[in-house]
Amino acid sequence: MQVHTNIYQTSRADYWGRFESERPLSSGVLHLSPTSNRAKVGEIAVFLRPMEFRLLHFFMAHPDKVYSRDQLLDLVWGDWTVIGDRTVDVHIRRLRGALQPFGLSHVVKTIHCRGYLFTNESSAVSTN
Repeated sequence: MQVHTNIYQTSRADYWGRFESERPLSSGVLHLSPTSNRAKVGEIAVFLRPMEFRLLHFFMAHPDKVYSRDQLLDLVWGDWTVIGDRTVDVHIRRLRGALQPFGLSHVVKTIHCRGYLFTNESSAVSTN
């Protein structure tokens, strides 16, 4: 019997919100610590609700890949909850709102008709 490691096994939080990978994540000035449940921009703490924290953790662990609402519901919320797919939009909006004062709301992009994408800061800066 072969054991396959896939995205479901490596990123899914359990019912209580603990992640299999407790390692800190960073993207430019944005830092996330799953063990302390804290997010920082530089040295400034960012207030995130628990679900926005889980969503940001998932995105930072899987950058530059588009995820549909259904995929995010399954991978971030899990199969233990019954909610509508538009709930994802609400949490994305809240996450962007929390990052906006730091000029980082652009790191979570909407990909029309596909879903959402977390992009590294360096590639998210516009070239206008």
